Amino acid sequence: GVIVLVICAVGGYFLFRDAPEIIEWFKGFGLWGPFLFTIMLSLAIVLLLPTPFVKIGAGAIFPFWIATLVNFVASMVGGLIAFVLGRWMFRETIQASIQNDVRMQNIEKALNQDAMKISVLVRLSPILPDEWLNYILGAGPVSLRVFLISNMSNLIYSLIYAYYGHVLGILVLRSSGMSEVSHTNGALMMLFAGLIATIIATIFVTRAVMKALS
Repeated sequence: GVIVLVICAVGGYFLFRDAPEIIEWFKGFGLWGPFLFTIMLSLAIVLLLPTPFVKIGAGAIFPFWIATLVNFVASMVGGLIAFVLGRWMFRETIQASIQNDVRMQNIEKALNQDAMKISVLVRLSPILPDEWLNYILGAGPVSLRVFLISNMSNLIYSLIYAYYGHVLGILVLRSSGMSEVSHTNGALMMLFAGLIATIIATIFVTRAVMKALS
């Protein structure tokens, strides 16, 4: 895991350094650019890579609503592939790896009692990486219908990542910088208010999850 994180950090450094070229490379594909990015993001989800950085990158590369759509579709497609792999290929391996983890055992017991509620709450909280959840839910007592419905809650984070990626792209990659972010009255206030609201909402959801699991 540490090796993977180091590789991602090094790769992220070089990608950020060459960000303008990468953005232009994706734009060079025209209408196929978002489609190609969706495939790459779906693959990253299946490979358990830290995809929040990639989803933020989508916001920096594409227009906001296209980036949101790319993030959401990739989350659904990549999540479904991971769920199927966790259910049919790696189920015994995953169950063996979490049998000594009290937190995982609590989640599995809670899923047996109320699969839909727990699946959605755990999705919305940062207790576990979303990429791991696809495999854990696939190996657990969750039906495909419950998984797909709960995975739709990723729309919230798809919007958040796309928005902050959009702002980051303006601040870092464009010469207009902060002036473009504040082109309307209260834009910066909305930006920071949204960040604070996201943090507060995450705290409340996490507390709700912990209460449900206990």
